[in-house]
Amino acid sequence: MEFEFDFGAKTLTQGVKKNVKKYASVAGVAFSLSSEELVFMNKETGENHVMTDKVLFALSLCQQFKPLDQHIVTIGQNIPELQNQVQAIQTVVDFLIKNKLLLEDQEWLAQLSESSSQIKVSNAGIVIRAFEKPNLLNRLLESLQKYQLKHNKKFSVQVYSDSNSEKIELEMEEVCKSFKSEIRITFYGQVWQNQFIKMLTTEFPQRPEEIKWLLSQSSQHYSGGRIWNLALLNNAGKKFLFFDDNYIFEARIKSENNNLVNLNNKTDLSVDFSLNLTDIKQNSNQYEEDVLTQMINSCGQTTGNWLSTRDVKYSAVDHLSLVELQRIQSTSLIKSVGTGTWGSPRSEHNYWLYYLDGEQKQAFWESREVYLDNIEASNLMHYSNEYEFLSMARFLPSAIDNSSLTPFAMPSDTLEDYFFNAVSLYCYPNQISMQCPFMLGHIQAERKDRSATNHLARTPNFNKFIADYALTLVDSTDALDPTIRLKTLSDYVLGLSDATDETIHNRLKEYLSQIRSDMVLSMQTQMANSPDAPVYWQADVREIVEANGKALIQNKPPILSGWDKSMDKQDCVETARHELKRVATAMELWPQLWEFCKISQ
Repeated sequence: MEFEFDFGAKTLTQGVKKNVKKYASVAGVAFSLSSEELVFMNKETGENHVMTDKVLFALSLCQQFKPLDQHIVTIGQNIPELQNQVQAIQTVVDFLIKNKLLLEDQEWLAQLSESSSQIKVSNAGIVIRAFEKPNLLNRLLESLQKYQLKHNKKFSVQVYSDSNSEKIELEMEEVCKSFKSEIRITFYGQVWQNQFIKMLTTEFPQRPEEIKWLLSQSSQHYSGGRIWNLALLNNAGKKFLFFDDNYIFEARIKSENNNLVNLNNKTDLSVDFSLNLTDIKQNSNQYEEDVLTQMINSCGQTTGNWLSTRDVKYSAVDHLSLVELQRIQSTSLIKSVGTGTWGSPRSEHNYWLYYLDGEQKQAFWESREVYLDNIEASNLMHYSNEYEFLSMARFLPSAIDNSSLTPFAMPSDTLEDYFFNAVSLYCYPNQISMQCPFMLGHIQAERKDRSATNHLARTPNFNKFIADYALTLVDSTDALDPTIRLKTLSDYVLGLSDATDETIHNRLKEYLSQIRSDMVLSMQTQMANSPDAPVYWQADVREIVEANGKALIQNKPPILSGWDKSMDKQDCVETARHELKRVATAMELWPQLWEFCKISQ
């Protein structure tokens, strides 16, 4: 063991010397040797260090990056025996720095930017998920045509139909044909999709039900996730850009200073409310760079390679925890890339608007007339001013690295993107989802009534339930291979499906209670922090609190969103058990499907 160190009894009467260099403590595990002595193992290096319990406590007080003189003051204030023992504290802090148990921010950032060799990943181009609106598809392709002329580019485009109507699908195919001279475009309609599914069921004759569940249309639910799965299999081994047909390829930006990188994993996107699209364009700037190429080139790179080839600066890491920041390594893969949006938001509800703070909250409730428009979130800008290195994408990723195994999306119902993003994090716990500081147009065909459910208790669907379950298990295995990790997750899900009726019921009940109690707590905190809020905002927040509070004490069957509202307790258990088994078997099969499709190309 390397060293033993105690603070001793040295004292110094003068104040702490100024030292603005920022340091934070590394992650580690402690093992007791006696009532006062222990071994601390650095989790990054595996090295052991012997120290007293007071030194360990001092180390625990330095988890966030702060100037060294602030750390010394904090240690003195929190350990009574060390008050005024500045020299003793300084000596120990110096020793911790020497032994790499306290790291300087600049040293860690330099490590993060280290480049490494990488295999080049094939680029499949742009994948478009087309629903029932040929006019939206036409608008998107027109915007792509202008984009290609502006940037002297020509992208390959794959359009996948998710229409149940043969007539509408023919119209969408005609739209694609009309752009053939300007865009390299391929249309994948129901005929191709059925042939693709037949090929897989022929290759895997024992698994037709799982394959059809993953890839076939649903007559009962929105089935956008299955299009995602078809694209993932058809482009196995490649990376691609991915957009719904309600996007517009016109990049805009709020801040011209867009070369900053924010490493904080807990920030929210900024929101600017607007009266209409004209107002949005007057309050933002066109972004002249080729963002599509930038996103697809970034996807699949390591963090170190991306940082080493770009002229970027870091936002301050002050008060960020090194233990949490160490999720990012120079070898972390950028598995997905996201962008902000202008126009319509990507969320189905409006709860998130009530979490806004500061100037954004003031803009949200500016006047009753403005507020009534804003709660539907029909015209806004939702964006980041900086590049962000997130653990998990916020919405549907704009670029996906599918060069190595990528999990499937839930084939039906909403929040299929949330499921995909959560399981991606499980498969690649050190992945990076990079959020870019620009926006693309996202304009839905119809105005949505997002405030209509505010009087109802928040009720997530099964897709969110299983995704959140996966997130609790990210640290359940040390495996690196995504195939092994997905099989492990499959075993956990299958295990839950095999639990007693009471266990499944209680798991559902606990989940709903947690969601609703969190909503009550957060809304009441917002109320407490906003004593001068307009009465109309307060009334809506109270309505949300009352709806969720009432649901918490009613003890009704744990019915998830999308389930029959007449279900009893046993119906909920049987439905959950069935869905869990289906997801588990699909997780077990998916790597085989993905690998077969990769080899078959």
